[in-house]
Amino acid sequence: MKTFFQNKYLVDIFASIMFFTRIPINWPYFSDKAPDLTRAAWSFPLVGFLVGFLSGGFGELLILINVPVFISCVTAITISVLLTGAFHEDGLADMADGFGAGGKPDKINKIMHDSRLGTYGTSALTLGLLIRLGLVISLVNLGYSLLIILSIGFASGKLAIIFMRNFNNNSSLAKIGSIIEIVSPKNMMLASLLWFVPALLYLPFFALLLGIIFIIIVVFYIGKLSTQKLGGITGDVLGATAFISELAFLFGLVIYLSGLI
Repeated sequence: MKTFFQNKYLVDIFASIMFFTRIPINWPYFSDKAPDLTRAAWSFPLVGFLVGFLSGGFGELLILINVPVFISCVTAITISVLLTGAFHEDGLADMADGFGAGGKPDKINKIMHDSRLGTYGTSALTLGLLIRLGLVISLVNLGYSLLIILSIGFASGKLAIIFMRNFNNNSSLAKIGSIIEIVSPKNMMLASLLWFVPALLYLPFFALLLGIIFIIIVVFYIGKLSTQKLGGITGDVLGATAFISELAFLFGLVIYLSGLI
């Protein structure tokens, strides 16, 4: 039985779950070696689907028993934050504080690693959560499943991490171990397919395409901004990218599915 759980694909999946969530994982049961997140990057979208399934599934259940959509969506998002330990939310707040304050790279990096939350970080986090809630409620009101919307949304953010990393250099200020290495083309393609195929089965192609375009814009802009301010990307930047890419993707869906274009 232990040999089964030490299958390299399962090891990669559990490494990603352990990194991105607070779900307890008895790592020595799966491997005697340290987790290799770069190798496991192909499974990042699967963790997004898992978080969306668990949190969105509970919210969907509330909707089925006639709990108001607003309360159901708030509850689902709250569960997702608890499951992940606000991992990407923390990156968004830190990046907002550092980039908002500005200055030399050393100063920006110091602010980003300050445990205290500043005005920029508080504003970004509050607005980000409100926008996520508004987008999710809009899509549910359009007739889409809360479970599936959250699953695809969270998975899109995880996929964006891979593309941000592969198309940008690390900042010299990035902490060792806080950022993955370049992901192989094979694993990047596998991650993309694991996200794209389920999304395409549920969403209209052009809605999906618009969401992808918005993600590309986010990755390009944040990558360029990070290079200007820090000389490259850091772990906090990757976390912020995941969060903002999720919002951008859902925003693209809302625009298309609402008939705005």
